[in-house]
Amino acid sequence: MKKWILPLLTAALLVSGCGLLNETLAERRERQARESRLVTENVQSGNFSIDIERMYPLRGSSKSVTSYSVTVKDGKIDSHLPFIGRAWNVPYGGGHALTFEAEVGSYTVQPVRDGYEVTLYVKTDEDEHIYRFTIFGNGNTSLDVQSGNRDRISYSGNMRFPVD
Repeated sequence: MKKWILPLLTAALLVSGCGLLNETLAERRERQARESRLVTENVQSGNFSIDIERMYPLRGSSKSVTSYSVTVKDGKIDSHLPFIGRAWNVPYGGGHALTFEAEVGSYTVQPVRDGYEVTLYVKTDEDEHIYRFTIFGNGNTSLDVQSGNRDRISYSGNMRFPVD
C-alpha cells in the first residue's frame, strides 16, 4: 500500500498544478485581450503616450534611456526625446531637437499585422518631422522619426496604459 501513496500523491499534485496553469493561461489571455482593446481605443482616438526605453541612432550603437516619452493628445504632440546624430541647418547651440510641443499637421492610422502604424506630420519653428509609430496589440511600440534637418533616429518603448 505504501508503494501507491507516492505515485498517487504525485499524480494529484500534477493535476492540481495543471488547473493552476489553466487559470494563469486564462488570466493571460484576458490581459492580452484587454491590452489589445486599450491599444485600439487609444490609437483610434488619437490620444496615447509612449514611454521610450531604447534609442537607435542612424550612426553608432543603440542606447538604453529612461524618463523619455511622447504623448499625442487632442491634436497635439508633446515630444521629449533624446537625439544623437548629425544635424545641419539648425539654430546656434543645436536648438531643441526632438523636445517640443506642437500641433499635429496630419494623423493617419493603418492597421498592420498585430497592431497599427500611426503616422504624424509635425512642423515646429525649427524643423519638420514625421513620426511613424508601429504599435502592437500588447503595447510594444517602435518609433521612427525623420526630420528635415537631422539624421533619422528610431526608438522602442511601451504604450502607457491607464491604471485600473
